[in-house]
Amino acid sequence: MKSFFLLFFVGLCFGISEFEVFKKEFIEEYQNYRENVLREFEEYKKIVREEFEKYKRDIVKSWGEYEATDKKTWVEYSEDYKLKKVFNFETGELRIESLVPLSEKEFEEYIKSFIEEDKKTAFMKQKPLRNIENRLKNFKNVKKSKIPEEKILAPVILGREKYSKEELKEAINNLLKKGEFYKRKLRNGKISYGFKVKISKKLYIMAKKYEPYVEREAKKRKLRESLIFAIIHTESFFNPLATSPIPAYGLMQIVPTTAGVDASKILFGKPVILSPSYLYNAENNITVGSAYLYLLYYVYFKDVKDPLSRLYCTIAAYNTGPGNVARAFTGTRNLRKAIRIINTMTHDEVYRTLLRKLPYNETKIYLKKVVKRISLYKTFEYE
Repeated sequence: MKSFFLLFFVGLCFGISEFEVFKKEFIEEYQNYRENVLREFEEYKKIVREEFEKYKRDIVKSWGEYEATDKKTWVEYSEDYKLKKVFNFETGELRIESLVPLSEKEFEEYIKSFIEEDKKTAFMKQKPLRNIENRLKNFKNVKKSKIPEEKILAPVILGREKYSKEELKEAINNLLKKGEFYKRKLRNGKISYGFKVKISKKLYIMAKKYEPYVEREAKKRKLRESLIFAIIHTESFFNPLATSPIPAYGLMQIVPTTAGVDASKILFGKPVILSPSYLYNAENNITVGSAYLYLLYYVYFKDVKDPLSRLYCTIAAYNTGPGNVARAFTGTRNLRKAIRIINTMTHDEVYRTLLRKLPYNETKIYLKKVVKRISLYKTFEYE
């Protein structure tokens, strides 16, 4: 869009012949840029695949099983892979596991360090992300960002950002009393020594933390705040380190090569590669995710007349893409044809059709969850 405005402005400033020369040069330059970006995207996908495959091999070699950070769980390993720290943002389970026996005091220290860890440190401890970021340093068309040094688990466990040493110590003591120590035999025959405890989820605290960004982007993109919150809740359960090997990164699970490309055209006027560090910055992530929601609602599905029908299609498309939404109505990826059919239906009929005919069960479940959680966030009452 910005590119067209630039061409229009130049056309006003120069004569026709000068403008035609500029237009030709501009288009050639943009085509060259696009080709370079596409080449870097292909290289980027290769890097991601290599790093996650290597990470998986290293984990399985030590543990005989693969457990890593995903959408709703933060998993962190020591450099030698002998220690594992896990927190599930959906269930509230905190777990420390070691391949060597640990004393209760050592478990206590690892719990403390886990609770007090900040996001920047946690990002650097995720080997595939750290390596991907390093390998992108020579890319020309990439956006990177600083990751804030903000605590991840402390607000979840203590219910607030600021706390005293005494309050932290008391919280850890309570966890130790409430939890259980265990050991288990792994698939490779090794024994792991662990501690696990269930923590009362404080989703309200986690959601409030991101409220300023959600409010700003909702206003800017003419979206409901409750929609953005419901998407974050469903995509990551407010896990700021949420990672899928697709890859998808951060709170709103942005896929750099799909949603990231589309959103970057709005945000920067051209497609760019959004690095892991850029998308693990919560403000950036919500900005990109909201821009993509805007695209789906106001561009891809703009001709759907009923606002609720359009909302249902937008939610489903956020998970599976507009083409798969079209398939639910036409059996093909023809969006125009699908929209014509959608406009002959009530919003209830559209919803039921999506739940029956979307290509993937995952998207059907996703749609139901987001719709339910929109109502939840309208009153800011959290599960």
